[in-house]
Amino acid sequence: MHDLERYRALVDSRPTRFGEAVNRYLGAVGHRPEQPVAMPARAGEVIGVVLVGADESPASYSAVDHAAIEAELRGWDLRILHVQRSGGRQQTTRETGARLLERLAARVHACSPSVAVTRRLAVGSPAHLLLAEGRNATLVVVGHRHGGAGTAFGLSVGDRVAAQHPGPVLVVRVPGWPPGPGFGERPIVLAAERADLNTPSAVFALAEARVRRCDLVVLRAHPDGAAVGRTDTVEGVRVHYRTVPADPVTALIDVSNRAAAIVLGRRGAAGSPVALLGSVSRAALQRAYCPVFLVD
Repeated sequence: MHDLERYRALVDSRPTRFGEAVNRYLGAVGHRPEQPVAMPARAGEVIGVVLVGADESPASYSAVDHAAIEAELRGWDLRILHVQRSGGRQQTTRETGARLLERLAARVHACSPSVAVTRRLAVGSPAHLLLAEGRNATLVVVGHRHGGAGTAFGLSVGDRVAAQHPGPVLVVRVPGWPPGPGFGERPIVLAAERADLNTPSAVFALAEARVRRCDLVVLRAHPDGAAVGRTDTVEGVRVHYRTVPADPVTALIDVSNRAAAIVLGRRGAAGSPVALLGSVSRAALQRAYCPVFLVD
């Protein structure tokens, strides 16, 4: 993995808009926050919507933080959805859910005052309702429980949403949140099969790097390939094209330990929700050390 080791030292740390926003949210859990700056909406601009599924788990709080940061960076609105399963003491459950949504909205207002926040409490199937609500969203965000399965917004729900939602999905995988120093200055990493920026996932990755003001690494991995690298500037973004002689899954998981997020396409054979994802996508959802964007 010598070439991946070279990549690890490639990107120098520099302030990014994403890093500034992350520091504000870390301030809410013990770090000293910086004063946020409200960004006015531009006249005639189409406002997107970031939809995030929320529950009481720590993974869910991390997902809401990342969803709010995405909304702030892009000037989009944020919608927080909390789904409760039917049955049980509905009045007590609704009151608990309402308090959760109130706390999450207050956190976003404190850290990202420019973001317009709406919240909704629903009863039913979490995955079904999140997919239905996501039809009108520009980006859907779900949390990931490390080592968990089958819970409200945990692994099974995240897999289903990631596979079946037709638009971009962000699965927030951040083991050990809050992260260590320098997380906000890390690059976006695009898992690519060819060195061009014309695919949907590549277009998305470039736009994400541009709004974050960070570098983009276009990573191609082939077990029998040769190590190749070059750096270019595309639309104001410093882009590092890297080909490494390694298994694609191994290379991507290794690099994810030093990425702010990875971006890859979702594709696979028809069938169950998980089978709709390609093998690399499934591995990233299970094993990556950073958030994962899935884009068609």
